Amino acid sequence: MNEKYIAGIDLGGTTIQTVLTDENYNIVTKYKSDTLAKEGPDAVIERMMDAIDHVLEESKLSKEDLLGIGLGIPGLMDIEKGISLFAGNLSWENIQVVQPFKDRFNVPVYMDNDVRVNALGEWYFGAGRGVKNMVLITLGTGVGAGIIIDGKMLRGPQSAAGEVGHMIIVEDGPACTCGSRGCLEVFASATGMMRRCKELMLENRDSLLWQMCDGDIDKVRTHMIDKAHDQGDKVGRQVMAETAYYLGIGLTNVVNIFNPELVVIGGGVSKAGERLLGPARDFVNKRAMVVQRQHYKLVAAQMLDEAGMLGACTLAKENLP
Repeated sequence: MNEKYIAGIDLGGTTIQTVLTDENYNIVTKYKSDTLAKEGPDAVIERMMDAIDHVLEESKLSKEDLLGIGLGIPGLMDIEKGISLFAGNLSWENIQVVQPFKDRFNVPVYMDNDVRVNALGEWYFGAGRGVKNMVLITLGTGVGAGIIIDGKMLRGPQSAAGEVGHMIIVEDGPACTCGSRGCLEVFASATGMMRRCKELMLENRDSLLWQMCDGDIDKVRTHMIDKAHDQGDKVGRQVMAETAYYLGIGLTNVVNIFNPELVVIGGGVSKAGERLLGPARDFVNKRAMVVQRQHYKLVAAQMLDEAGMLGACTLAKENLP
C-alpha cells in the first residue's frame, strides 16, 4: 500500500501557513503565502487550494496521494456544513469553505476554528504534551482561545466556545471588529498594540520607534515595540505595560473560570516573551482565586508557526473514518 499524506492549513489574517505531513505527522514540506483578505473570500480560498497544490508539487506528489485535509479558519463557523459564519478580521460572513476543497481534491476535508486547531498542535506536539486541562490563547491579528478540559476540546453547541478575545475588559473602550467595544482583543492583539503604539508615538515625537519605522508610522510592527522596550523607550515600555495589564485581567478571568493546569500564550505577540508574560503572570498571581492560581502555569507556546498547520493535520487524521 502506498504511503498517504495529510495537508494542513492555518489561515491567518495576514498569512496562509500550509504543511504536508506523512501519517505520523512528520513534515514533508511547508509553505507560507499571503492571505490578501481584501481581495475577498473566493480569492483567499483559491490561494489556500493553490498552496496545497504547491506543497504537493514540491514533494513530487499528486492529489491522489492525499489522505485528507485539515483547515484552521478564524472566527465562528458551522463545522458540520463547512461554513464560516463570521470572521471579522477577514470580513467573511456565511462563506462556504470546505466544499471547494472537496471538489478539487476529492478527499475528506475537516474544518475548525484556527485557535482550536493551534491548541491541538500545541497539545499534541508542544508545551501541552501530557496535560489534560489546558487553555491556549493566541495573540495575533485577533485574540482567541482553544480550551481543553479533561482531555477533550471544548467547542460548544454552535462551535463558538473559546472567544475569550471578546470578553469585555473596558465597558466603553475602543470599537472591536465583533461589533462590541472594549474587548480584550482591542488591547492585547497585535492590532491593538500597534493602535496604541501609534497613538503614543504621535504624542511623543522623540520616541525611538520613529527611527525604527523610518518615520512612517504605518510601518510599526510588534517586534519594534519589543526592541524599543528593551532600549528604555517611553512609548515601548508604556505599550508593553498596558498590554500586559489588560492581558492579566483576561488571564485572571480564564484561570478563575476554567481552572486549567496550563495556560499557553501563542501568536506573534507572544514573541515578546517575559516582557509581556512576566507582568501578566504577576497580575494573575495577585488577583486570581487562591486555589486556581496555585495550580496553574503560564508559559509561552513552543510550536509557534507550526502549531496551527500540524494541529490541522491532527484534526484531519483524528476525524478520518
